[in-house]
Amino acid sequence: MTNIKAHPAFTFLRSEFIDALNVTVQEFEHTVTGAKHFHIASENDENVFLVGLKTVPTDSCGVAHILEHTVLCGSERFPVRDPFFMMIRRSLNTFMNAFTSSDWTAYPFASKNKKDFHNLLDVYLDAVFFSRLDPLDFSQEGHRLEFAEPENTESDLTFKGVVFNEMKGAMSLYDVCLVANTDKIFVPEQYVPFQLWR
Repeated sequence: MTNIKAHPAFTFLRSEFIDALNVTVQEFEHTVTGAKHFHIASENDENVFLVGLKTVPTDSCGVAHILEHTVLCGSERFPVRDPFFMMIRRSLNTFMNAFTSSDWTAYPFASKNKKDFHNLLDVYLDAVFFSRLDPLDFSQEGHRLEFAEPENTESDLTFKGVVFNEMKGAMSLYDVCLVANTDKIFVPEQYVPFQLWR
């Protein structure tokens, strides 16, 4: 076990071979922050990475979902407007996305090209840990008020925003509302009170 090389900032904890998947999972811990790193070694030519963060909500305002979008709107090293969509068009990626669940947020990507993988890794890590978090991006991605008729300041105010519209669409689906309320009634001990699905 001690022959496994770890980055100096990490401590090796354990390694386990999963026969059914033909992979070896190695667990490391960052010595300063306690963050976990799991390395999954396999013969697959796909290079995959995922940053996962615990984002436990305290209300239903959707801040984790809004942050999921906003952190991908530029960072310290990559201050360009919307690098995420620029990478989708220019990268050789086989998968790129971001997800918000009931109590976690993840930023996964994959590429078969090693150089492309490392470029994506740089952009993703900088986006997640060194985001610009521009107030204009929060208005665009979260919610804002606009006049129903942009040229008419006498018109009604309406809510707009990427996440606002996503959630409005998701919560208008009967099956989503049915599942949420069924869980609340039949398995209250597992019910998640704050709806943040994507």
